[in-house]
Amino acid sequence: MSELHIVPQKQTVNGAYYTNEILKKTCLDAIARKAKKGSIIERSMLENMSEFLFMQDGAPAHTANVTQQWCSEKFPRFWKKGEWPANSPDLNPIENLWGILYERLDEMGQVTTIQALIANLETAWKTISPNLLRNLVNGMPNRMKLVLERGGDYIGK
Repeated sequence: MSELHIVPQKQTVNGAYYTNEILKKTCLDAIARKAKKGSIIERSMLENMSEFLFMQDGAPAHTANVTQQWCSEKFPRFWKKGEWPANSPDLNPIENLWGILYERLDEMGQVTTIQALIANLETAWKTISPNLLRNLVNGMPNRMKLVLERGGDYIGK
């Protein structure tokens, strides 16, 4: 988990932007953290980083050649384009995290400016606990089993 990256208005998130502004500037720092305590943006992501697996969805910025090449070089355990099932939000803990974040934003009420939205996003992001993240990851085997039992259909709401 890294700091929340807010993309500037009118900025296109292509492979170059994603690699240079998001992966290089926030992701590498997040992976390198060693602290055992602190907020989710201060502490180590996993107790044993050898378990770390980097995966992405099929967003164009994620599947761009520049992104795929960079990730292949930086992450020993990287699932390249096509290795992860397409349209599989139930199998990706980040999708569940986005749903939780959306619910927290919804509880804060409607906003009318970009600045208010950014402030609410930052506030909601800071409420995400390491325990919640651990639960999302630890729930993966059960979610995988449910997806298989449903023949690949969604298990969500």
